Order: sequence, then C-alpha cells, then structure tokens
Amino acid sequence: MNAFFQGFAGTIRRIATDGGALLLLVGAIGVYSMFYPLPYLHQVVKGSPVGIIDFDDSSLSRQLIRWVGAHENLRIAQHYTSASELEEGLAGGEIDGYLVIPAGFRRDVLRGRAAVVIYGGDASRFLVFKQVLGGFAEVTGTLSAGIEVRRLQAAGQIHPQALTTQGPVQLHLRPLFNTREGYGSYLIPAAFVLILQQTLLLGIGLIYGTDRGRTGRLLPLPATGLLARFVGSCAAFMSLYAIHAAFYFGFCFWLFDLPRNGNLLVLAVFTVPFLLAITLFAQTLGGWCRQRETSLQILLVTSIPFLFLAGFAWPLALMPAPLRWLAHLVPATAGIQGYLRLNQMGATLAEVSHWWWTLWALCLLYAWPAWRNWRLTYGPPAS
Repeated sequence: MNAFFQGFAGTIRRIATDGGALLLLVGAIGVYSMFYPLPYLHQVVKGSPVGIIDFDDSSLSRQLIRWVGAHENLRIAQHYTSASELEEGLAGGEIDGYLVIPAGFRRDVLRGRAAVVIYGGDASRFLVFKQVLGGFAEVTGTLSAGIEVRRLQAAGQIHPQALTTQGPVQLHLRPLFNTREGYGSYLIPAAFVLILQQTLLLGIGLIYGTDRGRTGRLLPLPATGLLARFVGSCAAFMSLYAIHAAFYFGFCFWLFDLPRNGNLLVLAVFTVPFLLAITLFAQTLGGWCRQRETSLQILLVTSIPFLFLAGFAWPLALMPAPLRWLAHLVPATAGIQGYLRLNQMGATLAEVSHWWWTLWALCLLYAWPAWRNWRLTYGPPAS
C-alpha cells in the first residue's frame, strides 16, 4: 500500500514540478473549456448577408423580397442589377447567398404556369450555405402556399378549407435532444470528451519524453512494489481527470446551457472505465516518446483522425468495416458515444452497455503495453 501511495504522490509531484505538464494537464483544460465554445455560443447562423436581383420588378417580386428580408436567417445586403455584379459580390465575400427573380415572374404566376426563381450561395462554408438555402426555401415555399390558397379561395373554398386542401398533411417538428437545433449543442459535448483524451495523451507523452530524453534513464525505482507504484500513478491521472470531467460535464454544461439529461450516478459509473481507458491508452502511446517534443507530434498526427473516427461527425454505421474496428480501438469513440446518449438523451447504463464494456475491453487491451512502457522508463534495467 505504501508503494501505491508513493506512485500516486510521485505522479502528482511530477506534474506539479513540470511547467509544461502542469500547463497541459491542468491549465489547458480551463483554457479549452472557455475558448473552444466561444465561436458556437450563438448556436445557429442568423442574418447572413444576401444579394438580390429583381428582373421582374412587380408587386409579387417585391413581396418576395420583403419576406426574404424578414427571415431570421437572411439579411439583404445588396441589390444588384446584373449577374456579373452578383458574382463579384459573392467572390469578394460581400454576400453569402443570392436570389434572382427572372422577368415574367408575376405573369407566370397569374397565368398558372410554374414560376421559377434562382437562389444559391457559397458552398465552401457548409453551415452558412445550409442556413441560407433553408431560408430561401422557406420564403419561396410560404409564398407558393399563399398563392395556392388564394387560387382555391377564388374557386369557391373558404379559407380554412383552402388551407387544408393546400396542405393536407401538417408537419410539426419537435427536436427531442438538441432542443435549440444548434451547432454548439451538437459539437461541444463530443469535443469535450476528445479534449480530455488528447490533453492527457499530450501531457503523459511530454512526461515520458522528458524523463527518457534527459539522460536516457532516470534513477530507477526499486523492483519491490513496482506494479503498485504503476497503479498509483494511473490512479493519480484518473483522479485529476475525474475533476476535469466533473468540471466539463457539470459546470461547463450549465454555463453554456448545453443539453443535460443524464443521471449523475450513471455518469459517474460510466466515467470510471473511460478515465482508466484513456490513461492506459495515453501511457501506451506515451511510450513512443523519446523526446519531450514527440508528444506534440503524436497529438498533431492523431487528433484529426480521432475526431472523424469518433462517430459524431459521421455515423459509425456508415463507415467501412476496417475504420469501424479502428474507431473501437480509440477510447474517445466509446466515450463520446456513451456520454452523448447518457448526458444528452437521458439513456440508462443498460442502453449504453455496449460502449461501457468496450471501454473495459480497451482497459484490458492497453494494460500490458502501458505497464511495459512505465516499467521500462522508471523500473530497474533488465538484467
């Protein structure tokens, strides 16, 4: 037991006395928690500047333009007189989208012909592009429905009958989990889980690289109780990141008003294998670090692949089978899948048992390589 506490205290002391490790394993958590959500605080894109070309210049086209200006996603920034001016405005970043109303628009509507309007945007920013096109689609759809209702009324139907005839099936959308339908509520909870893994990976790799790179080996620890010291070291990292996890999933979720429907006890039970898995995973990869800077290289190489393998940017079920198996080897994948269901959707532990057992399996998988790397770094040299 003394060896366990020596390993625990030694790891805490090692973190506290290394400025870089302290910054990564403690300071970065606070910085990421405040800095990363800032771009997404507004949740949805609103008021995107758009350009208008009205070749019809009729009362109906002007009504359509007024409705465009009234939509929350759109803001009329410029009226153009030619397609070349519009293209220059789009290429120069003055507008995010455009609406072109061709000549004869009102005439075609009055004659019962299919009237066509043209709208588009800058597809290089997919989120803005989606909101702009959605705004134009809602405005033109509303105008089209109003025209159809007036035609039905002119044919003798009263207004309620015309509304029912025009739209016999009413669609009511009710978001269940991401109630704001915002990008921040979708992205931040998953990103927090990945941040926990990647900062621990970087911090442990930094410590390994430092301890191995200065003299090749540190003064070795005695062989007696070496395994207990390793367990104590793992417990130190887990205890530190348990505080971070509580800070992220508690205070930060409250501060940024993210969806939170999870049971605290169930979250705590799920957190145990997650913290153990990322600790052993980080020590496994940290064993590759022969210099202090190597951990940064590992982080740069792995962060983007781990992000896309996590299964929230693109569903795991739609990935090729080899990538799905590879994704299951990364603790953050199981962590993100489990936490999103528990914290955002109010799932029970039984409903995420697959991911819970996946984390325990990863603990078993990475236990031996993590122990081997730790023993080679801090234990007595092999005889």
